[in-house]
Amino acid sequence: MTNDKNEFWQQNNFRLEPWANNYDSPIDIEELALSESEVDPTVETADWTKFSRERSRSGCFAASQLTLPERLIFIDGRRRIDATLIGGSGNTIAYGAFGTIAVGAVLVDRTTSTATCSQFHIRRIIGFGGNQEAPETIVPCPLGTQAQLIYEPVDPYVENNPNVPKNLVQNTMLKTEALLAAQQFTFNPDTLIIRDGRLPYNSLNFTVGYVKTMHKNYLSEKYAALLWELNPGERTPIFLIKEHNRPHWSWYLKSGHAQTSSARFGYHNLHGVVRLELSSDVPLTTAQTIADQTAHLIPEYASHPYKDPRAPQNLTPVGALERELGRRMGDAILIKRRVQNFLASVGVLP
Repeated sequence: MTNDKNEFWQQNNFRLEPWANNYDSPIDIEELALSESEVDPTVETADWTKFSRERSRSGCFAASQLTLPERLIFIDGRRRIDATLIGGSGNTIAYGAFGTIAVGAVLVDRTTSTATCSQFHIRRIIGFGGNQEAPETIVPCPLGTQAQLIYEPVDPYVENNPNVPKNLVQNTMLKTEALLAAQQFTFNPDTLIIRDGRLPYNSLNFTVGYVKTMHKNYLSEKYAALLWELNPGERTPIFLIKEHNRPHWSWYLKSGHAQTSSARFGYHNLHGVVRLELSSDVPLTTAQTIADQTAHLIPEYASHPYKDPRAPQNLTPVGALERELGRRMGDAILIKRRVQNFLASVGVLP
């Protein structure tokens, strides 16, 4: 069986792409541009003023009325291209990659003030574009050890372009995150799942997507002006984004603490503003409760600048999870070297 798998590499002229594998970009805010998605900013209220943590719009003291969940589950993933491939049989060209993804969860029990990282899923994958099937590939480690890197094949892409390697690992990570969210999902009303990043179109109800970057402004200038006025713990009204296949509720809030305010550090007023998403299958009244809960909870778990350069947007439990996932993924340079040695051993590299 091993010889059959090696024949794939010998019969297909794949080569390593010399460009760096690290495609992760730093957190940044691009120039705001109104998206083409249809947006209804008046679903919660036509009075576009901010909701504060201290008082609801009715003037009642919100903290005494709002029930906060006893348990939170934060879900996040990391992905890495271990080696990019380009080649194929004959004159055809296919793009592909060896990749590693890691997904996990942090369970926060607010009744005991404890947080536990668990449910780790570490996967090594191989895939190609151009409908090129990939074989399971076992990359041995040095002599004297029994360890090996097993790269499982993923479904090939119909598309075949330089973005295929990035898309392969990204989409596999998102699917693994969705599976983990489904495992963690419970009908217990005291549990809230917060998933780092945008929600896919088929996300479970009561899973909140946490978007740290602002690549699009879904609001016209009339409504977007409120974002500049938000203080930590304050949110905008809920608006409806009517994207094809994934309509969802959304709202902006400002994370952080008074000690890490934008003015204190000389940052622009959008610093610390994040966007949250929730399936529109959730009733609006329930979405309002969840939005109010996030206005209390997100600042509570915001990171500090002296610990995380992405503060306050990057949440402290997520930052701890990211570090543990990175450790479990293994050393990127060493793993790439193992892949290179394997390809050389089967005659792909000189």
